[in-house]
This record gives sequence, structure tokens and C-alpha cells, in this order.
Amino acid sequence: MTIKVSFVIISLNGGDIVVKTVGSIKSLKTKYKFDIFLVDNGSTDGSPEKVKKKFKNIKVIKLKKNVGTAAYDHAIKQSKAEYIFFTGGDVELKKDMLDKLVDFLDTNLEVAQATPKYINFYKRNKADLGGTWLSRSFYSGTFKDDALGNKNIEIPYIGTGLIRKNVIDKFGYLFDNDYFFYGEDVDLGLRLRMLGYKVFYIPDSIAYHLGSASRSIHKPYYLTFLMERNLLRTFFTTLEIKDIVLLLPYALLMRFIAIVRDTLTLKFMEAFARIYSILWVIFNFNLIIKKRKAVQKIRKVEDKALFKLFSEKYLFRV
Repeated sequence: MTIKVSFVIISLNGGDIVVKTVGSIKSLKTKYKFDIFLVDNGSTDGSPEKVKKKFKNIKVIKLKKNVGTAAYDHAIKQSKAEYIFFTGGDVELKKDMLDKLVDFLDTNLEVAQATPKYINFYKRNKADLGGTWLSRSFYSGTFKDDALGNKNIEIPYIGTGLIRKNVIDKFGYLFDNDYFFYGEDVDLGLRLRMLGYKVFYIPDSIAYHLGSASRSIHKPYYLTFLMERNLLRTFFTTLEIKDIVLLLPYALLMRFIAIVRDTLTLKFMEAFARIYSILWVIFNFNLIIKKRKAVQKIRKVEDKALFKLFSEKYLFRV
């Protein structure tokens, strides 16, 4: 039997949580053959050694330093599977979750990526990730409830789940390796849509989110900078020129409002991070243009196909 799915986990000082994640994958009840990769982003807590010792046939890739979500590609390039399930090392998968995703992609060839519902491990009646939204201002967010209902539904993007490996191969990477962290999932979703593919949320497929300390290693204002910088980069690399001209004033206006809000609430470092992200984009626009040329080469559909899932109503609730 050929390998149908490669699970690719990235972790940084995941401790016992990443061990639990791997254990839940090994315990899946599935008709499909799979293998498991753990890509360690420079941990110092001995967690990759724990995983390697406890589980046989796990491919552990140790990186010397934290490269962010670019770590996924170190394993994906070695995978021979049809599908990649990519995730952080802070989840526990329900035993029947995999088949629901694979069966969906097998029968819906226009869908490139499908994601499960992520439920809070400690509060089983609360969703930690129940879909996503994306605004034309290029601000985005996730639903931490069942706002999208309990049915399979198309969403604009997602930063985890099951994806076709042959689609990843079209780009040569999963996430943009220059993004490091934050906003790379929006970029992926839009690149998939540029190819004419869809992304779906499958709420009957369940994973439990345990939570990890990986995000706490960076200051909040640095994460704000990454988010703002990366979303603006995606704005310029994915949209057609006419839509950039049309939407740029709106995108900048919303960032001005965010800067004012941060200033009024005395979050001065957050405000500075947003300003700095805009300056970064201006002074590195040659790099963005270079990336844009590469991304635009794969375009199969016009922006109107991308915009079908954009919505402003959730932005203004935030």
C-alpha cells in the first residue's frame, strides 16, 4: 500500500505536548497508510529526542534555528505521499478525523485544502478554530465559535489541515519562506484560489487544540509587525494592478485607524509596529515586485474569483 498522507508537524520546545500530538496521530483509526515527520525548529528542551525515543518510524528533522513556518518544507520535500497534513505540535487528533478529510478531497477535485474543526482540548464545548474570514483591507481573522455552522463550507484560507502535495509542488513551497510567521496562511489561501482551487472547512473532522508556548517567545508588537508586513506583502503580490489601485486607500485607511486605536489605548509599541511594517514594505518594494512576478505566473483566474469569499462584516465587528 502506498503512502496516502504525510503528517508534517513543526514544533519549538513542545515538551510533552508534541509527544501527545504524535501519539494521537499514531492512534488514528484510518483505512489509509500514512507516515509522520517532525520538524524541530531549534528546540532546547529535548522534545525531539523524546519523540524519537518513544515512537518508531518517525522521521525527525532537527533544524539549528527557528525558521518559522518555512520548516514545513524541509519535510514536504522528502514526502512521497499524495496529501500533506500540516500542523503545529499542539493538537490531539480525533481517531476518525483523517478519513473524513481524505474522502472529501478524493471526491472534490476542485478543492486543494481541507481543514478540521479545532476544539479547545480543555473546554470541549468551545471551538478554538471554526473557520476564517478575510477583508478587502487585507485584515483577517478566525472564528472561535460555530459561526459558520456545522456543515462543509468554503473558506478563504487556513493555516493547517490536509492539502494536495501536487499543488504545493506547483509553487515549490507551502508557505512563503520569507514570511517567518503570521499572515502566511492568507498568502497560501489566495495562491490556491489564483490557481482556481478552493479551501474547505470540514467540521465533522475534529482536532483538539492543546495550546503551546511557541507564540509566547516573541513580543506582541513583533507579531503585530509580522502580521501587518506579511498581509501587505500578500496584498501587493496577489492582486491585479487595477485592484491594488482601487483597494490601497482602503487598506491604508484601516491601518491608520488601527494605529490611532493603539495610540489612544496607550499601546505605543503596537502603533509603531504598524508604522514600521508600512515603511518596511516601502523600502523593500523591489523584493515584493520580484515575488509578485513569480506568483503572478501561476495565475489561472481573475481577482473576481478571489473576492467571492471576501467580507467586511467581521472586520467591523473586530
